[in-house]
Amino acid sequence: MTATELGSRSAATVVVVGIMYAVALAIGVAQSGLSTPIVDPVLAIVELLTIASALPLLLLFVARHACVATAQRIWATLALCLCAMFAFATMGVHLVELTAGRAAGKYGMVWPSVTYAIELFAWDFLLGLALLFAAGALPTQHTSNRLRHWLRITGALCLAGLIGPLVSNMRLQLVGVFGYAILLPMVAWMLTGWFRGEARRQFHPVA
Repeated sequence: MTATELGSRSAATVVVVGIMYAVALAIGVAQSGLSTPIVDPVLAIVELLTIASALPLLLLFVARHACVATAQRIWATLALCLCAMFAFATMGVHLVELTAGRAAGKYGMVWPSVTYAIELFAWDFLLGLALLFAAGALPTQHTSNRLRHWLRITGALCLAGLIGPLVSNMRLQLVGVFGYAILLPMVAWMLTGWFRGEARRQFHPVA
């Protein structure tokens, strides 16, 4: 499998899992409201989907790193390192929640808690920075401008989600949720097209 094929398939997986996550999250909010934590079985589904989204996201950044030109490699490397830390952190948190957390009679993450803080560190801070660095790793071509723009917006919204816990108003953290739950699948969809374009350029290089 080539890097562009890996990137395209990983991005498509992120889109599918992202849509499933958004649907499950909407069902959970409809049942519990914004002021009450989501409960099982929807909570367990959301946590499993979160774990399922981390690996294809990491593979997406691996593929992006493999396609980058030398001039942008430092940005792609930083983005990949941050995404790896993000993936391991969020998978660890949700595996603990699904196993030890439930064995101890604890369901879900409620602020303030250590597990919730780690989760926000992963999705808001690490992923937010990874997306911003990934924007810097794109080639300076006109065809990449739109994707670069949306990567920066999504990354900035993820980082903005940190305002919520900093001011003890978790409703403001919904800005970050909008970034990674709504915009990230859209960006991943744009990346499927970007990787396919890269594959065509590699197959038919410009003389």
